[in-house]
Amino acid sequence: MRLPLMANFAVFSCAFLFVFLSVESAEDNPVNRNFKCRLNGCCDQHEFCRFWSVMGECAKNRRWMSDNCQLACNTCSRPPTGRAKVTNPPAPPPTRRPVAARPPPARIGAPPVIPANRRPQRPPVRRVNPVAVPRPPPPPAVQPTFQAPAAAAPPPPPPQSAFRFPAPAPPPPPQPTFRPPAPVPPPPPPRNGSPLARCAQIRNDPSLAAEVLLRERLVFPTEDTSGRSMLSADKVIRSNLANACVPRLDQAECERSLCYNLYFRTMDGTCNNFAHPLRGAAYRPYNRLLAPEYDNGLSEPASSIRVVRPNPREANRALLSSPKSVLSQEFNALLMQFGQFMSHDMAKTTLVPSAKCNVCQNIPGRCMAVFITSKDPNKNFKKDTCIRVSRSSAICGSGRTKPRQQLNENTGYIDGSPIYGSSIEDMPKFREGQTPFLKLKMFNGFRVLPFDQAKCKGPQACTATFVAGDSRVNLFLGLTTFHLLFTREHNRIAARLQRLNPHWSGDRIFQEARKIVGGQIQAICYREYLPKILGSAFATTVGTYRGYDPNIDSTVANEFTAGAFRFGHGMIQEFYPKIGPNNQSMGGFNFVDGTLHSDKLIFGGGTDPILRGFMKTPIKRPQRLTPSITEQMFGSTDLGTINIQRGRDHGLPPYIRLRRLCGLSTPRTFDDLSGEILSENARAALRRLYSSPENIDFYVGALLEDPVVRGLVGPTVACIVGAQFGRTRDGDRFYFENPGIFTRAQLAEIRRSSLARVICDNGDNIRFVPREAFRLGPMVDCSEIPSMDLSKWKE
Repeated sequence: MRLPLMANFAVFSCAFLFVFLSVESAEDNPVNRNFKCRLNGCCDQHEFCRFWSVMGECAKNRRWMSDNCQLACNTCSRPPTGRAKVTNPPAPPPTRRPVAARPPPARIGAPPVIPANRRPQRPPVRRVNPVAVPRPPPPPAVQPTFQAPAAAAPPPPPPQSAFRFPAPAPPPPPQPTFRPPAPVPPPPPPRNGSPLARCAQIRNDPSLAAEVLLRERLVFPTEDTSGRSMLSADKVIRSNLANACVPRLDQAECERSLCYNLYFRTMDGTCNNFAHPLRGAAYRPYNRLLAPEYDNGLSEPASSIRVVRPNPREANRALLSSPKSVLSQEFNALLMQFGQFMSHDMAKTTLVPSAKCNVCQNIPGRCMAVFITSKDPNKNFKKDTCIRVSRSSAICGSGRTKPRQQLNENTGYIDGSPIYGSSIEDMPKFREGQTPFLKLKMFNGFRVLPFDQAKCKGPQACTATFVAGDSRVNLFLGLTTFHLLFTREHNRIAARLQRLNPHWSGDRIFQEARKIVGGQIQAICYREYLPKILGSAFATTVGTYRGYDPNIDSTVANEFTAGAFRFGHGMIQEFYPKIGPNNQSMGGFNFVDGTLHSDKLIFGGGTDPILRGFMKTPIKRPQRLTPSITEQMFGSTDLGTINIQRGRDHGLPPYIRLRRLCGLSTPRTFDDLSGEILSENARAALRRLYSSPENIDFYVGALLEDPVVRGLVGPTVACIVGAQFGRTRDGDRFYFENPGIFTRAQLAEIRRSSLARVICDNGDNIRFVPREAFRLGPMVDCSEIPSMDLSKWKE
């Protein structure tokens, strides 16, 4: 049976003391270069006595400090206690004293206690009371290998009160300011050689890595990227504009920053998997579940040469677009919005610049316009004669001798990419210098993301384009709200960590807060979001977490991002209400009016009315697309048509092949689909538009499927989406439940996090939320929602 955290800590402390006290060496009573004594024998016997006194140890550890740091503690009037000299140390008593009686190991950031000089003769062994030292137990699986030197062993530092947590601090101010950390002498080097050598040992058995790295002061908050070629969003944009293709990341160096890589994620996702350091990294090609199906075998979209599928606009109008909405009375619209945030966390596909596709014609490799037929009822589309569609940019060099590949600009891991970005070179856009905080600005009474305020003169003359880790932040007001929530959450946590650990650097606080926020997003995704989307399929497609598996590739699949996970577009609704603090109506906004209009958040009451409206709005089931996104999206486009065309652009296999991959039957006729597509009208429309079930576009067939039991999506979508999230979790070394990523006490706090708590802590003035954020139902006071105890991060 595994010992609890405190018991393990006590056993380790006893073993630590046993090593030091059992070695008779010339260092038992050190004399260092700063040894100071008065004529009356009053002494400071350690060079860091003054530092300890400033840190309050004279009061916390009065007896030890009075004996050893008399000058620093001003206790010279008290005669020194002295140390008893004995020939042989007494045998340890048979029973152990309580854990609280044992001095814990040195606090991280405390000064080193390394003697500088040695006495010429060996002093007698000193008796240490009242701590009883039992025989040390066998070391656990990940046990630091402290080897006592042949002639010397440093004495333990003064006892400290590591388990007395401070009272909760008041909430952070609206705009926290960074205070430089208090100067702290550097920690001593690991006793087993260089930090890299010790970290290499820890990597071999990382089940308690976080606790060992903290205990041995091996937490390094900056990664060394020297000598390595990296990519950034700006570099990709420049290549795309110049060449209509994008470069890929092909380098990773994990050993130089090994200690960092054990404890923190890299910004670009490299070195998560030490054996395959590019898996799941940003600026890498998507994986594929099945071989691509291009018309020429290399790059031409499906049905562009051999026309066996219908016009995408006609397929969308006949099968997907519908003004009718089927609502779920169990879940609310926050579910849709968190799904979009998750989609942007895991994937971002670069498109050929729209300026290169401003005409109604197909340009090989770049543009694939959808032409409007004479029977189309949309007058704006008829006027333009086509819907212009830019292709996803090819990775430079692909599509010539090997099939065309698309680039994922974000990491494939759930790590907060929308707020932190996916490149260390992009960080200055989002982070406040070297402080631990992300950029937030006060404008019109609200803390908002940074933007060019010179372009916003008032409600009627404002172009607010927010800057965030993902450039799609301004797509929709609900998405912008989630960006703000988690950016504020980062700053709230960073401010609290700064008060708990004033000796931490800005980089250390930033990375710790980023790590916590990433864990929160993962917890919300796997514990709150996915079970509601997948229903009964969650257990078979995602399943129970069994630990990190380095053989699993977390790289996002093309079929997931270009097809299955686009089911969320079917959850978009025509209208979203805004609700005030007293449950009063504040109007609302049509979906179209909420796209690319971040100014409506600034001058429309901030985030709170939007969040309350989402909490009160039943979620729309995703089997059909609302006319707002099929007739009016961005003024002159059709999102359903683009989704169908995007699947062909990426060479996605047809619906039947992916359905077969998921273990479903292979239909020979359209009526054979009746087990998954219950609507006779839908099957009849499929028969009319597609010559054979083998030709059905993946997005069309998957979206039309009726939902699984207790879920919102059909079996094929559940299969592709669930399996992807399973791989994303199981192949992520930094998944929050993987042992060794957080200490056991910290993990317990991450498990207490919830979206409801994030909303309570980071709304402008939210007081009531659903107990489960995604559920319709009664609201409870925020005081009833559990909070994380961040004191578990105190050092």
